[in-house]
Amino acid sequence: MSVAAVDQAGDDAAPRGWEALWQRDRWPHDVLPTVDPDSEQRGYLRFDGIRPNWLREAAKRRTRARLLSGTTFGSMRVYVRDLVIFSEWLTAHAPEVRRASGITRAVLEDYLLWVRQSHFARASRRRQVSVVRQFLSEQADDGLAGLPRGAVIHVGEIPSRTARAPRGIEPAVFEQLIDPDNLALLPSEKQRTIVLLLAYTGLRVSSVVTLKRDALEIGSDGHPYLRYRNLKFKREAIIPIGPQLAEQIRRQQGYLDRAYGQQGTRFLLPNPPPGERGHQRGHSGARHIATTSIGRLLKAYVRRAVIRGSDGQLATWLHPHLFRHHLASSLVNDGVPLPVIQRVLDHASIEMTSVYAHVSDETVKRELAGWQQRVNIRGERVALEPDSPLARAAWMKDHIARARQALPNGYCGLPLVQTCPHPNACLSCENFLTDTSFRPIHQAQFEETTRLKAVAESNGQARLVELLLRDHDALTRILCGLEQLDDDQRTDDPTQLPDLRDLAEREP
Repeated sequence: MSVAAVDQAGDDAAPRGWEALWQRDRWPHDVLPTVDPDSEQRGYLRFDGIRPNWLREAAKRRTRARLLSGTTFGSMRVYVRDLVIFSEWLTAHAPEVRRASGITRAVLEDYLLWVRQSHFARASRRRQVSVVRQFLSEQADDGLAGLPRGAVIHVGEIPSRTARAPRGIEPAVFEQLIDPDNLALLPSEKQRTIVLLLAYTGLRVSSVVTLKRDALEIGSDGHPYLRYRNLKFKREAIIPIGPQLAEQIRRQQGYLDRAYGQQGTRFLLPNPPPGERGHQRGHSGARHIATTSIGRLLKAYVRRAVIRGSDGQLATWLHPHLFRHHLASSLVNDGVPLPVIQRVLDHASIEMTSVYAHVSDETVKRELAGWQQRVNIRGERVALEPDSPLARAAWMKDHIARARQALPNGYCGLPLVQTCPHPNACLSCENFLTDTSFRPIHQAQFEETTRLKAVAESNGQARLVELLLRDHDALTRILCGLEQLDDDQRTDDPTQLPDLRDLAEREP
């Protein structure tokens, strides 16, 4: 089944205002009263593919209401396209439906079955059913008066969403993309700017193409920042950027000064000026580049620089939104908290950001390997096979315990939901764990305990000497265990203790 295409905006003029637009079946982007002039979308809202007239009028009415409520032109273009698909299905499979009263529950069940068996991707099927369900519900008492009470699509009938871990970019491929020698193969500063913007900011394509010429700002701290427009939520946002990207943006701004002059364009990535390929007559610098050009640039770059994945094949699978996944996943695996990542990506909610909260297997292995480098109060190295389920469970317990109870000299190894029966007595607790990062604290505590023990002995304080001797012995074993970790002297017997005489000889 064919779907009516959305034309690119032409030069045909159209009268402004809803009353004049209502008589037309094609609503141009540039005459809609509610559209943001900085929107990256261009073209028409086409209702001429919707048959019959009563359905077309209802679609126009709902589209107008959605635009007035702030829905973007791009979203409404998809909305109208899905209604065209529904209209074409009615014409082909339910020709008996001549008015709204003919859209019965039986007709909708046939439509749902057709969508389920269609060639559309799962996300498209989900959106298609959701759009029709919403359309019928919202227009039941207005544009579709007479619709039967049972003509509804239930929430449970919307195709389920596929939960997939976000796909990133292989580190080797990413390094090839930002390699200066490969970037030098690109013919223009604009193309190099686009690649680095995608790589280092994770911005949506709509935000990249609509960047203003003065998007680069230097904060009071002397660091560069990028101001951009989040078109999805219609708000401005600022993110920090690195010096490499900032320098590339300056080079692009220098090119704009030479090609367009100071007042020639307000966009960082405008359409080409006269004399360059892709120039649009009468629009020199007045418009930004098209969103579709970003994907074409990436594929051309992959072929020009011969960028290959680990399988040895050209990375032609690369598309712009993968950079957003890559940035978010990299931040998660670097331990950046989700609220910070939410601000970087400018998500409306933490739930949107949590989609990327998938810690890679390599990160888990690295964390497990680091977790092995710690000792208990007897100086014994905590040793579990890194790839075993038991090690993963112990690692989880360790991180939860760290969040629940912070200690100045190590970590509490208590299981979940248990409370410590003897706080501040960690050196005698079997749940106590520590690592080399706490060595200075242990060393200072060892020296102070040794001094106090000597004073107590000279004063004849037998009970105090007994208590201090317990801590002194525990600290001795801990420091020896940490030294053994530093020397990386692995033994077959992980409980074997080093010779304590060396440490004892260093006592004051």
